[in-house]
Amino acid sequence: MSIKSIERDFIDKVSAQIRVLPDGRDRFRVFTPFRFDDGDHITVILKKEQRRWLLSDGGHTYMHLTYDIDERKLFSGTREKIISNALSTFKVEDRFGELILEVKDARFGDALYAFAQALVKMGDVLCLSKEHVQSTFMADFQALFHEVVPETDRDFD
Repeated sequence: MSIKSIERDFIDKVSAQIRVLPDGRDRFRVFTPFRFDDGDHITVILKKEQRRWLLSDGGHTYMHLTYDIDERKLFSGTREKIISNALSTFKVEDRFGELILEVKDARFGDALYAFAQALVKMGDVLCLSKEHVQSTFMADFQALFHEVVPETDRDFD
C-alpha cells in the first residue's frame, strides 16, 4: 500500500485534518487534530518494522505526562489503572515506554483512530492531580451538600 493510499485511509476514516510527512526511511510523522486536555498535540509516527506497519508515539506520551506527574506515580494506584485500561482497551503495547499499535489487515484508519483514543485516554491521569482535585472539591461538595441535606438543616459557611 502506498503512503498516499494510507494517508487517504487516515483522512477517510479519521479526519480531513490529517497530514502524513516523511521522516526517514519507511517512517512518517502523522499530524492529527487530537490533543491532550492541556492543548498539546499527541505524537504519532507511522513506521515499518520487519514487514509490518506500526503506529508509535516515540515515547512522547509518558514524557508528556511526567511534565506534571512524578513518573513513579504513573505506575501505581488509580493512575496505573487508567493507563493500563486505555492500553488494553485499544490493544496498544507499551514497549519500554514507547507505545505502539500494529496495523492489522491494512486497516490504517481504524488503527490510527484506536491509537489516538488510547493516547488521549491516558491523558486522563492529569485530571487526578492534587491541584485539580482541590480546585473542584468545594464546588462539588457544596452541590452534594445542597442535594442531600434538607434546606432547613443547612448552615453552610
